[in-house]
Amino acid sequence: MTGLALSARVDGAFAAGRVHRVAVPGGEIVAEVAGQGPAVLLLHGWTLDRRQWRGQAPLADRFTLVAVDRRGFGESSAPADLAEEPADVARVAAALGISRYHLVGLSQGGKVALAHAATQPAGLERLVVIGAPIDAELAVPHETVPAAEMAALVRAGKLAEMRQLWLAHPLTAGRPEVRAAMAAMLLGYDGRDLVSPGRPLTVTPDDVKRIAVRATALAGEDDTPWRRAVVSALGQAGLATGFIRGGGHLAPLDAAAETNQAIIAALA
Repeated sequence: MTGLALSARVDGAFAAGRVHRVAVPGGEIVAEVAGQGPAVLLLHGWTLDRRQWRGQAPLADRFTLVAVDRRGFGESSAPADLAEEPADVARVAAALGISRYHLVGLSQGGKVALAHAATQPAGLERLVVIGAPIDAELAVPHETVPAAEMAALVRAGKLAEMRQLWLAHPLTAGRPEVRAAMAAMLLGYDGRDLVSPGRPLTVTPDDVKRIAVRATALAGEDDTPWRRAVVSALGQAGLATGFIRGGGHLAPLDAAAETNQAIIAALA
């Protein structure tokens, strides 16, 4: 198949996952496939990788899960470029021979998912975003992400300090096992997107209003006030909304069963 290579099994998201390498502008995107049924493409959050979706493995009983290492993260070699990522979704689907698919994105991956859906791709059937940011002025103050300080630490070769700074942030807080999972993923995060970020991606409420498919905006009930306010804003733009019981910003990690139930309901 053009633009697609199948690689040996690596430590990834799913026990029986099949790892594919998809050629895209600038390099490759790694996608791991498991399960059976309708295809669901999964886009992880910032600084993470496809292992973020391990708690969603039970969904493979009813869906074909496609967990993607987004460009700039995980095993993908394509350079960071947020503006290119909405097109990467279509490239991965086409390379894997998937003509119809659902799309689920967490946090920054949710913003990419919103942007992809706003282009009204023919293959997209359902959209779910969890803790996604948008570009809009809301009544609730935006939480501060120490990206500039983290980038400075990366440039200075202080990767351990960079990772600890991010693990101390409210967005990454969670139960001890959640922090352990995130710490393991951060060991594979080298900050390349901070040093060479590529082009930004803007998603406004007007962009969201162009989404033609059934779409749902979720957040953990314990996510930050701004992320919960974004859910309300997305609801005003026409999306169905809900909150995941017991979940923080990383609800797929700290409330996996509840997240799975919410995804199933949204994709029904």
